[in-house]
Amino acid sequence: MTTPAGPAAAPATTTTTTAATAPATAPDPSAPKTTGGQPAAAGQPAAGADPAGAAAPVEAVDSGSWSEPGQATARSGEGTARREHWTAARNIYGDHVAGHKIVLRIGDKTLPVPELSADLSDPVHYAFVDPDNWLDLCDRFRDQRTAIVRGPGGAGKDASAIRLLTGEVERVYHLDPAVEMLHLAESITEQAGTLGGGEGGVGFLLCQPHDAGKLRGFLFHALEKALTKANARLVITMPTGVLPPDNDLEQYVLDLPEQRVSRRRIVSSHLSWRLSDELAEKTLANAAVRELIEELERGDHSCQSAAELAWIISSECSDAGVVNAARVRERRRRQRGHAFDRWFDSLRDADERSFAISLAVLDGLPFEDVSDAARRLRRRMEPSRQLVVSATAQGMSELRMGSPDLLRGATARLLQSLRADEVDEEQQFAYGTAPVRIVRYKDGSYPQQVLERVWRGYHIQPTVLEWLHELVISPSEAIRFYAASALGELCRYSFDYVHAYYLARWAASKDYRVREAVAYALRVAGRDPRLAVAVATVVGGWYANKDQPYLQATAARAYGVGVGVPDAATAVDRLGRLATIDDYWIAVAIGDALADLILEDEQTVAPMACGALLEWFENRRRVRPAQLAFLILASTLVFWEPAEAGRPPARWPTLLRLATTLEPLRAPLIGLWRRVLSESVLHEEARGVLSGWAALAENDPAQLDDLGQLVGAALWMPEWNRRIETILGRLARDWVAEENLVPLPNARKTVTALFSAEES
Repeated sequence: MTTPAGPAAAPATTTTTTAATAPATAPDPSAPKTTGGQPAAAGQPAAGADPAGAAAPVEAVDSGSWSEPGQATARSGEGTARREHWTAARNIYGDHVAGHKIVLRIGDKTLPVPELSADLSDPVHYAFVDPDNWLDLCDRFRDQRTAIVRGPGGAGKDASAIRLLTGEVERVYHLDPAVEMLHLAESITEQAGTLGGGEGGVGFLLCQPHDAGKLRGFLFHALEKALTKANARLVITMPTGVLPPDNDLEQYVLDLPEQRVSRRRIVSSHLSWRLSDELAEKTLANAAVRELIEELERGDHSCQSAAELAWIISSECSDAGVVNAARVRERRRRQRGHAFDRWFDSLRDADERSFAISLAVLDGLPFEDVSDAARRLRRRMEPSRQLVVSATAQGMSELRMGSPDLLRGATARLLQSLRADEVDEEQQFAYGTAPVRIVRYKDGSYPQQVLERVWRGYHIQPTVLEWLHELVISPSEAIRFYAASALGELCRYSFDYVHAYYLARWAASKDYRVREAVAYALRVAGRDPRLAVAVATVVGGWYANKDQPYLQATAARAYGVGVGVPDAATAVDRLGRLATIDDYWIAVAIGDALADLILEDEQTVAPMACGALLEWFENRRRVRPAQLAFLILASTLVFWEPAEAGRPPARWPTLLRLATTLEPLRAPLIGLWRRVLSESVLHEEARGVLSGWAALAENDPAQLDDLGQLVGAALWMPEWNRRIETILGRLARDWVAEENLVPLPNARKTVTALFSAEES
């Protein structure tokens, strides 16, 4: 999700860094530090760290500039969007077919083909539950030698394929998914006499072949002839959506019904097979077993999971049908852990692994965002490209740089391998709603498991952190917050390492996006009881470091999200003390921090924050930071009023909306507007933000009426202010000036009516 850009770096002496320099030598988290085990000072890299760049000095501090403070207030709705992205980011965290062998000569390769394991065939033979259209599928399969069983993940495609084959042939062999389909028909034809088909026939099971994109009708016609000659059959399983659009293939496709087989029926069938019918009946009547089945139906919907649950229940069941549900859950948990390890290790190449890691960080975002992040990670993991030998048109050989085939793998195939789904949704953007196709793991526990597995299981820590740094400066605000959330998880795994080599440096970055990511990452780490004190100490050190304004700005953002402070009142007090430092970026951070605090508890914090700002206005040292902070609140906090009775959704300034019902907020809000409009501190910025409010209210009579009352109160309280009248009159004329491309006649009418009321 892309939102309006954040505050750009001020001009003149300010230089914005868009990406921190990656460490030249990646530090190993297990390597001993040269500090003798002493922690680094708060806000500083560990002393004696690798001089090659892993613990590079903090960037030179730029004092910032007030020359264009309007850049900080031109971020309509960003504060509200920031909270939505963060909430979504923190919400993150099938089929299986594994004797005797035959050998196929395919091309120039000789491939052993094993007979299907009894571990796979027996459950199907004794406990298979027919889907609704099973008789029709059997009739269609009986009339042909080749079939494609198609269905969504977890629908039991592999078991259905085995059931079809075992009903028609004497022996089933399991083909490698990497088999070259183009040569398979030729190989079967050549070896028809030696395949052992005989009178009973043989069957071949091919589960989700790697080159599924090459399947065409002519290939199946050739397979039909070859299989007939060999008295053999072939069943291929495919996930929904993978097949190429070839009409000739439709006659071979056997679609499983959309209505999945009841998981309760699968558990019951498998228990009847593994136990006696009498004991199975007692077991199913057990309340604990019914509860376990209900948990399965609410969570994992795959046929395989139902069969596995039945197997565990049968092994834990007493002769009286009593089952210890806690032991069953624990065994399922361990089994899922082993299954996860096997799945991750089975990912075939760097592309799949990169996408798996990217999806773990950005789970629930649009496919395009996840794919782009995966490509960035892939480049970091394999920075060098290979030299390949290729033939020229003249028959000569030449060396060239290898390039990836972007059309090599279909999206559906990739998502099937990653156990992920695509879902169509509508999402809210700054400009309104738009349809997107998001991608996410089917198992909600996978994102955190993938992240932990990659961090703890591979020597890839610096690469992952540098990649996350790249994501936190993305144009998409959603990506930035998802990356910050993942960074927080990594802090929980290795806080000292991440802080010493990365966070301390990033907290002093000139790029506000990097500092923001650090604050939000510490929000995650700080909520871990084991790290709460350490995180609070680090943030406190940054807060007190008057030589490093960027560190203080990061501390302000951290206090805004509740890091190192017991409550909102304490956070507001610390932000107020920081406002005595007349630094542009500290002031911006204070405004954003107050916005974050308000969104956590609008009813309590909005009056508290606005009242505090009004008090800060009275302090000469704090007046400019305080006014900028208020204008940031006024511009970045928005509320979407849902559509009703044919009226489209309406966008309100949050403070205006709250003031209509929250009486303690009304007086300080009126006082704040009166001060920023009448004083010359940030006069132009105040006019700009008020014009933004007028634009939102232009075509919303209720909002326009509330805005008029607020502006009228600012004019009148405690007495009529001629200076504000002059300013508003000039502003109202600007709203309808001929050079104004988006005139606001209704807002002008509302404001000028206030002057008429005063004259009368």
